[in-house]
Amino acid sequence: MFLLDDSGSMQFELMPDDLTYLSARYIYPRANDLYGGSDYTNRVPTFNTSGDAAIFNAITRSPQNNSIYYNPSTTYEPWTKEDGTLFQAENPSQAYHNPMDESKGSRNLQQENSFQMNGNTNSDKWVECTKPNDCNLQERTERFWPAFYYWYSGGDSESEKWKIANYQRVEIKRQSDGGADTYTGHSREFRHDCADADNATCTYEEEIQNFANWYTYYRSRILAARAGIGFAFVQQGSGMRVGFGTLNQDSNDVDGVSTDVIDDGVRVFQGSDREDFFDNLYERTLSAAGTPLRYALDKAGQYFERSDNKGPWGANPGTDDNTEHSSCRRSYTVLMTDGYWSGGSSNDADEANARKNVDGSDGPTITGPNGLSYQYKASEPFKDNRDNTLADVAMYYWNRDLRPDLDNNVAPLKKNPAFWQHMSVYGVGLGVSGKEDPDAAFKAIEDGTTINWLDPKSSYSNCTDSGAGDDACRARSDDLLHAALNSRGGFFNAANPEDFSNELATVLQTIAVETRSSASSIATNSTRLDTGTLVFQARFDTRDWSGQLVAFDLNPDGSLKSQVWNTDTTGKIPAHGSRNVFTSQGTAGSLLTSALDFTDGNWDSLHSTQRAALKDGSSDADGKALLNWLRGDDTNEGSGLRIREKLLADIVNSDPFFVGNSENFGYAQLGGAEGAAYPTYLTDKSSGKAGRTAMLYVGSNGGMLHGFNANTGEEVFGFIPRSVYSGLAELADPDYSHRYFVDGSPSAGDAYLNNSWKTILVGATGAGGRSVFALDVTDPSNMGASKFMWEFASNGSSTDKLGVTMSNPVIARLDANNKWVAIFGNGYNSGDTVKLMIVDLATGALIKAIDTEVSGNGNGLASVIPVDEDRDRITDYVYAGDLKGNLWKFDLTGNNTNNWDVAIQNNGNPAPLFKAVDDNGNPQPITAQPTVGRHETSGLMVYFGTGKYFETTDAEVPPNPQIQDFYGIRDQGSQVSRADLITQTIIYEGTGTLQNNVGDDSDNTSTSQEVRVVSNNSAGTPVAHGWRLKLLSPGATNGDGERVYSRAVLRDGRIIFTSNIPDSDPCGVGGNGWLMEVDANNGGRLAYSVFDINDDTRFTDGDYIKLNGTWVPVSGLGHEEMIKTPGIIGAGEKEYKYTSGTSGNIGVTREKGSSGDLGRQSWRQLK
Repeated sequence: MFLLDDSGSMQFELMPDDLTYLSARYIYPRANDLYGGSDYTNRVPTFNTSGDAAIFNAITRSPQNNSIYYNPSTTYEPWTKEDGTLFQAENPSQAYHNPMDESKGSRNLQQENSFQMNGNTNSDKWVECTKPNDCNLQERTERFWPAFYYWYSGGDSESEKWKIANYQRVEIKRQSDGGADTYTGHSREFRHDCADADNATCTYEEEIQNFANWYTYYRSRILAARAGIGFAFVQQGSGMRVGFGTLNQDSNDVDGVSTDVIDDGVRVFQGSDREDFFDNLYERTLSAAGTPLRYALDKAGQYFERSDNKGPWGANPGTDDNTEHSSCRRSYTVLMTDGYWSGGSSNDADEANARKNVDGSDGPTITGPNGLSYQYKASEPFKDNRDNTLADVAMYYWNRDLRPDLDNNVAPLKKNPAFWQHMSVYGVGLGVSGKEDPDAAFKAIEDGTTINWLDPKSSYSNCTDSGAGDDACRARSDDLLHAALNSRGGFFNAANPEDFSNELATVLQTIAVETRSSASSIATNSTRLDTGTLVFQARFDTRDWSGQLVAFDLNPDGSLKSQVWNTDTTGKIPAHGSRNVFTSQGTAGSLLTSALDFTDGNWDSLHSTQRAALKDGSSDADGKALLNWLRGDDTNEGSGLRIREKLLADIVNSDPFFVGNSENFGYAQLGGAEGAAYPTYLTDKSSGKAGRTAMLYVGSNGGMLHGFNANTGEEVFGFIPRSVYSGLAELADPDYSHRYFVDGSPSAGDAYLNNSWKTILVGATGAGGRSVFALDVTDPSNMGASKFMWEFASNGSSTDKLGVTMSNPVIARLDANNKWVAIFGNGYNSGDTVKLMIVDLATGALIKAIDTEVSGNGNGLASVIPVDEDRDRITDYVYAGDLKGNLWKFDLTGNNTNNWDVAIQNNGNPAPLFKAVDDNGNPQPITAQPTVGRHETSGLMVYFGTGKYFETTDAEVPPNPQIQDFYGIRDQGSQVSRADLITQTIIYEGTGTLQNNVGDDSDNTSTSQEVRVVSNNSAGTPVAHGWRLKLLSPGATNGDGERVYSRAVLRDGRIIFTSNIPDSDPCGVGGNGWLMEVDANNGGRLAYSVFDINDDTRFTDGDYIKLNGTWVPVSGLGHEEMIKTPGIIGAGEKEYKYTSGTSGNIGVTREKGSSGDLGRQSWRQLK
């Protein structure tokens, strides 16, 4: 809720109030009824240019003293409309007094003006002062040049301010002697409307236009406030609900309830509601009224207590939509004022309890989920010993549950522990100041420092009343800060319009309703639990689309011990001047093999198309500013570029990849020089030069692939692919709407290139672009542009086109020419058929694109898995699925690349090994990377689930969603049909009763944990062609949207996979998931327990549940959030599975252990 100060002082054309000697409130003679309401006396400082009285003219018309007067260092743009376009630039010869009401008249700024003050109209008189408090009123006619300013160069003392010698008068008028019409200096280098601003020089046309814009759009407090508020709000998108009110709004019907102050209830900030906000902002009338902040804030609080469907918590405020109310919304009131609140009982809070000393008394106890409990205890720095303050009103609507009928599931913030429905206040001051420093005051929340809040003397109507005391006005300003502090909101006080707009934009960027989440898989630095084992998690925060990497160490029982490092810590991302960032160089849509450091010093070396993308239609200076912003420079944040609290952008779909110094891929088995040299390379990377630095690689939607020191969390380098340049300018837009950049998951492996072993990282831009890239990460301590290898992309004229690269590339060694390659699908929406792309790992050159001859329109190849069938470390086959349900097998055997092809042919045409369809014959999309193992007797087994979750619409579950399956398909060299498969089903889902009297007394008798049991059809019998597990709850006819989109893990005869069920509830965590473990041979339930259901650290019959009178092991565990492929760490007879969920938490599941190797992501040797 935004509350605009519509008090009479907002009409004033001087700021601060100290300048209004003898009620000189206007800087030019004003028109009557200028803002549509009552006026004050028409008193104006004289325009004297000589004599003792000239000093008051200089003081009131210099920007250093009158902070809303014309400042030549500022560019005054016309107001913005709701769509971001601007009002018209003002005509200097006809500059309107009020841009929303031309009938009030205008002023010609290009000729001499004349005005008579005779006391007959609104007591109009000139105010003449020669020194402080030595002022008098004059009635006379004055002639004056209207476009001018005084530039002050004196010191800070009051005496210096009253010396005319400290002022330079500058008139904006054409030179009568024919001289150059230019204006230089006075900080004009900060202007962006002057062609020669670099030399602090503006032409007459530029200067008079700027002055005219100031006169019409910024001259008074209300005009300047409207400008700043408009520019701040136009940057906001539809992710915010906004309401509008004014301090002196009379009784008004707001969504069926009569109330003062509030004019419009909160609405999604788009369409006609957005237009209404701007109309209210610009057109609201002003009267000579007071500043009832306490009353107004109380009315805002009452609004947020509404429980009807039309209220602020309703699914669609303003309508009778009876959908469940959104209990997780945060509610804010932004309270804007130019002055000190009005006292007296008529301006008190309407609610009697809000007038008590609320912050000086303990609050009610509030309970929440998972045993949460909170009670405000009167403490520093919140409490004082006075009642009836603005701070008390704010505390009243913060420390109580405003909607006790709703679940208390508001996500708490670091600075705001409230998990209940409450109201936070942001105080916004224009030209007012208090005693307390806002930064120090908010820091006092952390350390409990005492603040001796001044007494605002609420019984006095005005803080300037006789008897109120010298500190009363400062106290009332501080009371606004105190209100923000009590409600865990924020505060700023701006001395001029430019700061006001920038600070308000910062406030609005801070306000959000969503919190930290995670959608990436867990990475670990070891497959065995030992001292030094770490778990790595990537997170993202939709509030500001920032990202975070966190490392945890582990306790001996596998539980998380503590954070080892966190990229939020200052210094983990280096300062922008020393940050190591490089970028590929060249034109988009082609193979690139060169790179350079991403610095403004290399601006001219960037390709012209890259410079154009960074400039985004602006100047080179703007492009360099964006470049430096991307590196982390915050100089221009809030001045055209988006403000960031954190430098690391959101990490959504990119799974962190750990590369240490002990990975052994077994390449010593290769023949010739490469096999012979591999053991030496293993020694070099593990112990040479004290061992290679362990690294963690991950992509972010800040446009970079990042490399972090896995031991310390410090960023080592960042790489910007060429394919993301088209969107980089959007990243810095204050109205940024989220998009993807480097969203694919990187992987790395060893390869023998140019007669030496190296470690190569391959990555893709994922949903963020259309390219695949490779970096040499052999020596992380020496990363830079020279370590860039290539970036592969295509264009519309390419024979083989690359689409959106959701397929993560893998590294493989092939038989043909002993070639090391990167393999990946050609992506979704490529404009081509579905193809497998094979490129030279050393150069990025395309070796072959194997065509499935299936249309790529709305289709694409998912992530691939290379398979080494004969254990010689050379890839033989590649498997991958597509969106049409086709499971493809590609044959890469032999030393002739011409023979590489789709392995299964039907009458000479490529054919899939298997086509996944539902019971109605509709294709089931395959987006997960398959997992491959050996069949019990012969052939291979390929495991994968169906479903997708990468398009916006995938988060919405339709009324009758398609039922998906998890498959195990036997590959014997010929096609497999669905009818050939054994079908398993989920036969139990819910809470289970544990077997009793087994083991010792530590066994429990029941559990509230959601579990699943699957059927065991054909138990003990090897399946001939494969199996499928139907992802449908027992007894259900229709599905609930469950799908599989993450890679499965094959471990000790078990296939382990996760499935997820999206939920569009805005107060949820995106959905829920299942961790499933079934028999890899037939897809049925295992014959033993792998889950420690009774939490006794053992795996016995005590972990069975009772089903139809029989005790059976569990096949799956429910999670209250969506999860991806778990990270697995073994510990002898136990192993621990770590899942990163959409709530941002890490789940730890203790399971039965295995002696098997976890394998590598970059290749698969079948055991």
